[in-house]
Amino acid sequence: MSDTAGSRTPEEQALADEIEQTREHLGETVEALAAKADVKARAQRRAAEVKSNLRGKARAAKDKVTEQAGELRGEAAAKTARAKNTAQAKTAQAKDAAQATAARAKDTAQATAAQAKDTAQATSAPVRDQLTTGAARAAGAVRDATPAPVQRSAGQAMAVVRGHRGKASAAAAAVAVLVLAWLAIRRRHR
Repeated sequence: MSDTAGSRTPEEQALADEIEQTREHLGETVEALAAKADVKARAQRRAAEVKSNLRGKARAAKDKVTEQAGELRGEAAAKTARAKNTAQAKTAQAKDAAQATAARAKDTAQATAAQAKDTAQATSAPVRDQLTTGAARAAGAVRDATPAPVQRSAGQAMAVVRGHRGKASAAAAAVAVLVLAWLAIRRRHR
């Protein structure tokens, strides 16, 4: 085998080309094996890939959490506003109900008071008539049983009472009580 390319035969040239291709292929294979055998470089490449993936996932998770936090803040604000509005509405309803109840109670109390007044006036008339009748009978009985000097004093007292009718009713009641007491004492002594 000679070194000059021109002196080669076509078979030699084909063999040389094949050897050259085999060398190139063998070089590539050796490089691939060397790369596979370099564990440190492979580990560094893999670590860089994992690190890059983790950074991407961390960014995505952070973005998702930030987005969800914003949504939750918005929902919380909306729920707070709804709760505030509901509380205000219920407070207004309670106030209105209390005012309505107070108004009804006031009306009921006024109606009851008016009814009681009417009842008292209606029932006082017969009692007043009975008292007047009873007082007239008692006066007749007292007049019949009262000695003349006492009757004169009573007549003078009546004249004074007629002059002062406002104060007279209280005094008349007191006199009637005194006369009745006097009669009761007199009857016991008999």
